[in-house]
Amino acid sequence: MPSSAHDPAGEAREPGPDDTGELSATTSPGAARRDPGAQHDPGVQQNAGAQHDAAAARGSGHRPPAALSTMTARHWWVPVLAGVGGYVGTVVGIVIALMLSVLGLALQGDSDGGSTTDRLNDEISSATGLDTDTSGLRWILSVPFQLAAMAALVPLRLILSFGGEGASAGITVPQYFALACGVLTAWLIARKLSTRMRVETRGVQWLMAAVSGLTWAALALVVTALTVLRLDVPFFASDIRVRLTALGGGLFPVLFLVGLLSVAAALNVRSTQVSPGRIVVGAERSTPGVLQVLRPIAVQFAVFGTVAGLGLLVYAFVEGGAPAGFSALFWLPIAVGWLFVLSLLSALTAGGAATSLTGLTGRSDAFYLWSEGTVPVWAVVLCLLLALVSAVCAAITWAHVRPLDERVARTPLAWAVLPVTYFLLGLLALWLLRVGGYASGGMVGSSNAVFSLRPAGWTCLVFLVWGVVIELLARFVVPAFMHTLPRRVTRGLRGSERSRGRAAVVASAAAMGGAGLAGAGLAGAGTRVTPAPEATAATSSAQHPSAEPAATTAPQDATPYAPSAYSGPHAGSGDETRVLPSYDDPGATTRMPAQRAPMDPATKKRIRLIAIIVGALLLLAVLASVVFSVLSRTVFGPDNQAEDLLRSVTDGNASHAAEIANPNVSSGQRALLTDDVYGAAQNRISSYEIKDTTIDGDRATVNATVTQDGVTTPVALPMVSDSRNGLFKSWRVDETAGVPLYQALTVEVPAGVGELDVNGKKVSVDAQGQPHTVEYTVLPGDYAVGVGSSSKYVTYGGDQVAEIRAGSPSSAPVMSFQPSFTPALEEDVTKQLNATLDRCAQSTEFEPEGCPFGYSIYGDDEDYRNPRWSIQRYPTYSVSSYGSQATFTTDRSGEVRLDYQYNEEYDDDEPADWTDRDTTSSVSGYGTVSVSGDELTINAND
Repeated sequence: MPSSAHDPAGEAREPGPDDTGELSATTSPGAARRDPGAQHDPGVQQNAGAQHDAAAARGSGHRPPAALSTMTARHWWVPVLAGVGGYVGTVVGIVIALMLSVLGLALQGDSDGGSTTDRLNDEISSATGLDTDTSGLRWILSVPFQLAAMAALVPLRLILSFGGEGASAGITVPQYFALACGVLTAWLIARKLSTRMRVETRGVQWLMAAVSGLTWAALALVVTALTVLRLDVPFFASDIRVRLTALGGGLFPVLFLVGLLSVAAALNVRSTQVSPGRIVVGAERSTPGVLQVLRPIAVQFAVFGTVAGLGLLVYAFVEGGAPAGFSALFWLPIAVGWLFVLSLLSALTAGGAATSLTGLTGRSDAFYLWSEGTVPVWAVVLCLLLALVSAVCAAITWAHVRPLDERVARTPLAWAVLPVTYFLLGLLALWLLRVGGYASGGMVGSSNAVFSLRPAGWTCLVFLVWGVVIELLARFVVPAFMHTLPRRVTRGLRGSERSRGRAAVVASAAAMGGAGLAGAGLAGAGTRVTPAPEATAATSSAQHPSAEPAATTAPQDATPYAPSAYSGPHAGSGDETRVLPSYDDPGATTRMPAQRAPMDPATKKRIRLIAIIVGALLLLAVLASVVFSVLSRTVFGPDNQAEDLLRSVTDGNASHAAEIANPNVSSGQRALLTDDVYGAAQNRISSYEIKDTTIDGDRATVNATVTQDGVTTPVALPMVSDSRNGLFKSWRVDETAGVPLYQALTVEVPAGVGELDVNGKKVSVDAQGQPHTVEYTVLPGDYAVGVGSSSKYVTYGGDQVAEIRAGSPSSAPVMSFQPSFTPALEEDVTKQLNATLDRCAQSTEFEPEGCPFGYSIYGDDEDYRNPRWSIQRYPTYSVSSYGSQATFTTDRSGEVRLDYQYNEEYDDDEPADWTDRDTTSSVSGYGTVSVSGDELTINAND
């Protein structure tokens, strides 16, 4: 909150064309005596006239609105423009973040993934199940304004309605980069446009700030409501009505408060109040340093956030690629805040309450900086070291902005200022650093879920402890070395000499006695009060650094203050009096704490040497721990063996993979773990990526992802350390825990088969008289398995392909091979049967023996002679299998012709009368076929 203690000293305030007030015709005699030059200064005359009018009004019992009477039109439209600029700056910040995110996606280099818009549409469709097109004009005109509203810590909600039912989901991710852009824009506009403007009172300042806050909040509320995204998405035979909105109850109050504070800070420099107000002086007197307490906190977070932010950004680019790095403006500010909380030894709480939605566990877990798998060991050490450095910087700043003089030492509440502020900061962090979401709906049944990730509830207590530690450092440790720091470092930590001089004015006014100041009314410079007993003691301190005279920081045209007004006999009483200090008074520097006596060169050299030695030892210890941690996790880490295993699998080197990770099976089951067989497998693992490693004593789990046939699957490789390589653990794959890459393949081998064909390679098996099962251990890939046959009449079908996928269920695929007969069997059976018919046709018997045809003679056999058989048409046969045997049947009957001579003379005494006759008959048959190798045995049943 801006206060008079932070006003820059002596900034020129020349009346401009928009300045309010008329020059007073009369001037206070006392004021003229205090500053003769005021008679020639219109501003001073105006202030004197205003004070005279105010006094006259009080005397008459009428109190006009003095703040409003000094305001012109410019006092109204400047804050309005600042509020509009703040909202526009917020939207511009979102647009910048969106453009960088899209650039990151475009630089990803995924040539097969389509355009950036297509990939974004796919992501939204996979998350919501809705077909969307983000390239539409409605999306472009709506999304930036809805995301800008999230800077007010309101959730972005997706609302669906269909057939009288509805569902909604929302997520809260504060957009602090966009909010910072809005604050900076509003501050710059208010500061620039108010250059020649006079802000007569604090009431005017805060009224203008309130106008700006109202403008910002109202504009954001209206634009967010007007740009709500409304879509009708086709869904089967109907449409789903979709709304995307960030309207929320916190939108208006949060942005009003942000605009209020931003513009108030910008207008602080325009205030014409020349002396600290009674509230400021009272606060400084009762709680010394309360007006400067935010500076050490800001310094601590700035030191930590700058280094941690750069580290997180580099980590995002290295681990997540361009999309993660270029989208940092969305997530980096809150990630730095989380890391700040963790580094100060607090925790993050992840919680959810789910009733039916999957993915939310309904539990609450606390994650610390040292939680296993959260942050690498070397990063933990660096974060803790950075937290200590930032705390020391805060302590140095606190020792500078609130020097430990006698007034501070004698005020018990001075101990509580910084710790209580840190406690309140911890409470505020619970709200500012919260990311959460919810889902509820009834379109597909009743389901509700919420989740959140925020600092733990005890963060405020942890921050309170840090406030106590920084207070102790500032009182008892920092004074020993604070003057040995480089001047630029000291100036950067403690602030400008001008702000320190104005803070000294407030401290001096507080030391002069609160009762006297209150009685004087603090009307302005030149008021005489009786000093408190401790006033003289507060003018020096052995711990305050050197400071240049405030006169060097004041503008040259500032109205000088009469030196004789500070001390001297009181008219008619003889009591010593003091004039209330003024911001524009060069003599205010006389009330700043005296310069500390220079340190002895030998002592300074000894302290510097000790600091260098201690720092070097600490640096060596940190470097040693970092190097040991890096080597333990890289050169000697468990992920090394895991990467060697995955590389071997990717290269098709199954034998080396089996050496690294023993499958712990018999040699017969390893028959397919050869380079020839696995190297010829299709759709092997094509790539892999080591994600992270979790170490628990002598056991570890390496989490990785493998890509196989275009599908990425997570795998967890168990590792164990049962030996050491010097100081470092030696890791190997723990085969007893099961290696997820190994899976089983079962083959049912037919009777009599002694060889399998796997991926074009011959694999021997035991030939048995009965079908039996063989189980193999295999690596991920496609295995084409076939069974060869020793007979041209029998086949076991073509190759069967087993698709072994990483991360697939543990049930082993089973290949079964059943014998079947080839077309050659039918062809050869037909040939043999036709050959039998041909042999029978050569017979000169009416009823050839063993033939499927014949002619029965009716009457005397001597009346028939010269039979001649001929095949008119061969029958066709079909062969089918029945178990292990084959049967044949006639599909189409054949035809055979018999030519013979018949004696038509019935009288035996007469000569025979032979005539030629013929007849035809059909030929068919069925039977069984026995196969032995390439030999056929046909058993026909005529």
